[in-house]
Amino acid sequence: MVKKFKSLFKRKNLNRISPDQMYLHQTAYLMADDQDESQVGEKGMADSRSIRILLHYARPFRLQIGFALFLIFTSSILAIYSSKLMGDLLEKGLMVRDLHMSIVYAVSILLLEIGSIYFIWTGRKKLAVAASKVIFNVRKNLFSKLQDLPLQYYDRQPQGRIVTRITHDVEGIEEFFTSSLGNLISATMMTILAVGAMIVSNTKLGLVMTLSIIPSVILIFKTKDFLRASNRRVSKFSSAINAKLSEYLNGLETIRSYGLEKWSMKNYAHTVDDYLFAQLKGNVLFAWSMPLVSFCATIPLIGLVWYGGNGVLTGVYSVGLFVSFVRYYERFFNPMMLLSREIHVVQQAFTSTERVMSFLDEPGEEDVLRNNGKMITNTLLGDIKFDQVFMQYSEGGWVLKDLTFHIKPGEKIGLVGKTGCGKSSTVALLSRLYEFQKGEVMIDDIPIRNFDRHALRDKIGFVSQDAIIFKGSLRENLSCEVDQTDQFLIDASRTTGLVKALAKEGFNLDMEILEGGTNLSVGQRQLISLTRVLLKNPSILILDEATANIDPYYEEIIHEAVMKMMDGRTCLMIAHRLETLKQCDRILVFNQGALVEDGALSDLLTQGNYFYKLHNAQEVH
Repeated sequence: MVKKFKSLFKRKNLNRISPDQMYLHQTAYLMADDQDESQVGEKGMADSRSIRILLHYARPFRLQIGFALFLIFTSSILAIYSSKLMGDLLEKGLMVRDLHMSIVYAVSILLLEIGSIYFIWTGRKKLAVAASKVIFNVRKNLFSKLQDLPLQYYDRQPQGRIVTRITHDVEGIEEFFTSSLGNLISATMMTILAVGAMIVSNTKLGLVMTLSIIPSVILIFKTKDFLRASNRRVSKFSSAINAKLSEYLNGLETIRSYGLEKWSMKNYAHTVDDYLFAQLKGNVLFAWSMPLVSFCATIPLIGLVWYGGNGVLTGVYSVGLFVSFVRYYERFFNPMMLLSREIHVVQQAFTSTERVMSFLDEPGEEDVLRNNGKMITNTLLGDIKFDQVFMQYSEGGWVLKDLTFHIKPGEKIGLVGKTGCGKSSTVALLSRLYEFQKGEVMIDDIPIRNFDRHALRDKIGFVSQDAIIFKGSLRENLSCEVDQTDQFLIDASRTTGLVKALAKEGFNLDMEILEGGTNLSVGQRQLISLTRVLLKNPSILILDEATANIDPYYEEIIHEAVMKMMDGRTCLMIAHRLETLKQCDRILVFNQGALVEDGALSDLLTQGNYFYKLHNAQEVH
């Protein structure tokens, strides 16, 4: 392991750039990790603020936590008083050969120690229960934030990085609440009470012992800054590992098909090496800090034995006081060592808090899209107007430029153009998934910013090329609304042809669907998606290559279902195949974010225009 660590260190000194660093450098569109050096100054938090945030989440359970702390405090008092009685046992019982008092002191010490153990066990148990509730609230807030974030955030964040926020980072906070918080409170209380008991018992000796422990305290606080920086690096590379892992899992079929196993393993190994180096570097620092704290904390004990022992021999101090001081110092020493061990976990929790709060502080959809209207309507006519619309995702340039067109209610409109020409962006604006910067988009002559976003989206049905299927029953995949009856679901399934498509599998609303619909064919998954949209009864229907990659048998069923769903609805179809476009009343032709042609299919097939060249796969400039 040492040799491997040295080799990693040498490789780091060669200024090797990891694949993730190269990817982020080349793709500036992606957001940098919160723990990246370029972001720490902006998104980093002081320890005091991290503590305030953690305590804020604990506030709803302050009574339970307060009671737990009272039990821990009681345990500390019993332990300190037990230390005092240890000196009395020696001086007032054993040394004077008083058997009765010796038994009384011994039994009292035993009962105090048992009571101390019981109270701290009960307090830690109640603290752990309250901590679990705190973490549950943190997880709820994070999941709620997932629903609130705009789509452009997910466009710029690797999936694995987001998963890290909700899993690894929350686990760091959880460990703080369930383990470290109890240890810290117990150690702090014990330290304060031990110092107080020493000063009360003998002011001069107590102050000397208290001052002698200051180097250990300074060392602990100095160590925490290095550990914080180390934890930030570890968190960053842990996030990179999850991002890379998620990327390769999603692309496993492509990796396997092209025989890229060794290539992906090599890239993944580089990412793991980054994490391993950061972890080992942090462990080396932590391994040195513990012995140093122990050494600095042991020296005062040696001084106590030498100085206090001489005092006993010369009659300055009693034997009982000396023994009590040794016990006090044990109560003082052990918490110091506990703090030096827990400082690593605490700093990890603070780092996790930084990342979680950075995620929660991201602007939500309300902040990004702004101007959410209040208008809610039961139905839409489907009259759509784009008036000189300009739209961009970032500062990189306009995705849509001066886009103007009018779609009448009930019209079937095809959207065509090369990849990246703005088709998907156009339909995304209808549902207010993204913001446009200039112009106006209207539905039924009402600006879409006047509509409540959620109500508007409820009236727009979207069927993409890739059907999203969840693990569960067919009923759960079709509808999440409890007021929809089974007969209503079955009738909709008959309309779309889903009943026919699943006839061989024994159509049943309780039939199990595996994650991603792996036990279904592509056509069956698409029919589930179509049925799901039909159940919403949308006023506007958007089809994004809904019949792509479908075999002829299911294509016929899906085509029939689509024709039924289009009846009486305004429909926008993103398509490339001529057969699909034949169902459209008009075709909107896009090129580099602009609308270049608009007309019926027969008119656009005239030789020499843009659509004709596009259809015949000619190079268009």
